[in-house]
Amino acid sequence: MARSGVVYGPSGSRKTSQVKWFAHYIARATGKSTLLLTLDGGGYEPCQPEVDAGMIVPYRCETAVLPLSILRHISKGYWPKDPNETEPARINLVPIKWEEIGGVAIEGWTSISQVVMRYLPDVGVSVGGEDRNKLGGFSQEMYVNGQLAKTELRSNTRGDFGFSQNYLYGLVMNFNSLPCRYVLYTALEAKTEDDDRSTTFGPAISGKKATSQCGAWVGDMLHAQDYPLVHKVSVPDPNDTSKMVDHDVVDMTVRMHFKKHLDPATGIPFPCKTRVTPEKLGELDKAFPGGYFEPTLSWGIDKYLETVDALSAGQADSLKDWRAKVDAKLGRVAATTSK
Repeated sequence: MARSGVVYGPSGSRKTSQVKWFAHYIARATGKSTLLLTLDGGGYEPCQPEVDAGMIVPYRCETAVLPLSILRHISKGYWPKDPNETEPARINLVPIKWEEIGGVAIEGWTSISQVVMRYLPDVGVSVGGEDRNKLGGFSQEMYVNGQLAKTELRSNTRGDFGFSQNYLYGLVMNFNSLPCRYVLYTALEAKTEDDDRSTTFGPAISGKKATSQCGAWVGDMLHAQDYPLVHKVSVPDPNDTSKMVDHDVVDMTVRMHFKKHLDPATGIPFPCKTRVTPEKLGELDKAFPGGYFEPTLSWGIDKYLETVDALSAGQADSLKDWRAKVDAKLGRVAATTSK
């Protein structure tokens, strides 16, 4: 069973860039490539060098072509034989070669739930027993290739929200069961209510319940918080190009939080967690003071994951020493395991 984690945050907070560094982590840890399943509209340009090198093997799922069936099979360990094929009758899903693949990245939870919510009314499927036609909508006629075509546009039902959440949960459980080292998800952020009716942030998933509960689906939960940095640069004066004037430029820096923290503007909490053992939290805080790390142009989530791996290995070694002492005290022969 794979270890797992999610990075969530606003658009532009370098979530896709973390997929890039995630692939470097997988390559160093396993010597294998990373699969990238994306439904996000922004593309995966930050990862293009890794794609060209074969370190990342991408597949952009065409959301208008049987997305639910395709996603379900991919989550069970299949991959398109030809990732560029979009014709439904020609898409051939084949078993993933795990001897070549060490990690899987999925972009992202928000896009998948939105695809499901759009797909159900588009195909006229009712999953909650409600009459979709009674919830509002309209028809529109227009000529398409010389033929009069009628398009039915309908709203979502309440049952669609529950179906979307359950479908996404099923996908995540399938992905987490794949025989690879780590599965990384991304998501946008959203504001919702926790079980105690308090306001909190979390990954954006259609419906309120999943946003507050989805942290239990994965091991690591990282929040990408962006902060504006204003600095001045000298530019030609628009009224007199022979002169220079100061101009404010706003750059963004990003912090990837692994500990729960408050929104600087509203004070509303962002849930986060790390899979490192409680005994090693102090050492993780020493490695990343403040409960976050700031990605650079040369590293990102790979450094965080490698640090967690090292701390976890150290904890396991200390427990092995304890077991050896107990075995010696009780006169037992210690069991040996082959790696």
